[in-house]
Amino acid sequence: MAPSGSQNSSRSGAVEEGSRPYPPAMSSLDWLVIGGYLALVLIIGLRVSRRNDSADDLLLAGRGLGPTAVMLSLIATELSAATFIGVPQNSFDQMSWYYLQFAFGALIAKVLLSRTLVPLYHRLGVKTVYGLIEHSFGPVAWRGTALAFVVGRILASGVRLYLAAIAFSALTQLSMEFSVLICASIAGTYAGIGGIRSVIATDVIQGGVFIVSALALLSVAVASIPGGVETFLDWMSQTDSTRIIFWPSEVAHQGGSGFLGWWSDGKSLPVALIGGFFLTMATHGTDHDMVQRLLTCKDGRSAGRALVFSGILNIPLTVLFLLLGTALACSSAFTPPDTLIDSQDVVPLFARDHLPSGLLGLFLAGLLAAAMSSLDSAICAISATWSVDVLQKQTKNQPRSIRIIAVIITALLALTAMGFSWFQQRGWSATEDLVTLALSSMTIIYGALLGVFLCAAFLPRRGSGRSAVAGLIVGTVVGLALFFQKPLLGIEDVWIAWPWWIVLSAPLTAGICAIEPREKR
Repeated sequence: MAPSGSQNSSRSGAVEEGSRPYPPAMSSLDWLVIGGYLALVLIIGLRVSRRNDSADDLLLAGRGLGPTAVMLSLIATELSAATFIGVPQNSFDQMSWYYLQFAFGALIAKVLLSRTLVPLYHRLGVKTVYGLIEHSFGPVAWRGTALAFVVGRILASGVRLYLAAIAFSALTQLSMEFSVLICASIAGTYAGIGGIRSVIATDVIQGGVFIVSALALLSVAVASIPGGVETFLDWMSQTDSTRIIFWPSEVAHQGGSGFLGWWSDGKSLPVALIGGFFLTMATHGTDHDMVQRLLTCKDGRSAGRALVFSGILNIPLTVLFLLLGTALACSSAFTPPDTLIDSQDVVPLFARDHLPSGLLGLFLAGLLAAAMSSLDSAICAISATWSVDVLQKQTKNQPRSIRIIAVIITALLALTAMGFSWFQQRGWSATEDLVTLALSSMTIIYGALLGVFLCAAFLPRRGSGRSAVAGLIVGTVVGLALFFQKPLLGIEDVWIAWPWWIVLSAPLTAGICAIEPREKR
């Protein structure tokens, strides 16, 4: 299968689900590695939970964690199953590294957040980020933004769980539904019992497993190329498959839609920088799933340092997974597979066919680490937000209530993952690219949240509870319309690419929020 230089087409065709060649490949040693890994994570998570004596310990770890552990936990959560499966698929399909442009936009946002919102949260002493909205706009807007986060985070984390289940199902012959339940139940157990302290402790371990398994797979992929490293380097040079920067005029020309065609394509440098910047402002400034770690630091300075260094380290780690996809593309160019496969399966199927016994188990452990390091965090964050912000003072100091909520949230995440599987099968997604699906699903609510937070933090005399809720509703509707533009408009390709969605909805939300003057509190 010769590599394609097209920027818009998939390198590999899809075959029907029932005809995919998935013979059993897991040995007893592989299952032993996986079982040992899962047992280790569960034991550590539950052991750490013994130090939780109150709701504050469960949600904030006593605000006593160091920046290094927080930074590693941030990285582990950012490098989700979308990274493990989706980023290699992206470089395999697109024959470029344009995705790396988003990492630079994200780093700029993290530097800005470390000087603005993160110190502000510590000065206010909030338990969740939505305490800022209570401080600025009152209880109605406080509850509204918290509810918006809960819905948005369930959707986004459900996508990540679905992506992990794709590979898990492909390798183990287990059904998609059962694969979802395995990942969700284990992460839900230690996250619900151990809280944020367990999440951070296990994330550090899972991040290591995640990276080691990726390095092992990359080594095997390069070794599978005739001529090894030398051939791989020559092939990359000849195909220009590691190109990072694309300019708007190039993207528009390729899309055939004139200069404004870059609105429908997120590959150009300015679009990627803007999209990465706004997405990270939302994820690490308004999403308690990420910010909860920063609140466990003793002060805003330590939290800001952890945030910035996570952005710096994210760049070489993104390169690792892009390089993996490029290596798989080179390998398939020299030794084409016997059967056309869906590019969504390229990573797990290569692992199945090429990794020796034991390493295959390590790969699957890395995949589970990627899934659970994101899932445990989401369960903890949603549980905290529901308890502290939605129910407000009713269960504020009751760890048992928070743990019950965690069980319910885990079930909802599993159902959402199954729903996204159905959604993809219907062809309603804005893209078949897994990492783009994961990122775009997050933007449904992020534009609205970011708009309200920008008004609260940077316009101290503007915004009321009523205008904040109105802006939140309008921004969410815009986000939903953009996400569902294909079925709503009956079009085959999106007219507005996902990096623009937050850029459009956040200023609109902030503008509506700022219509009324700030009420004295």
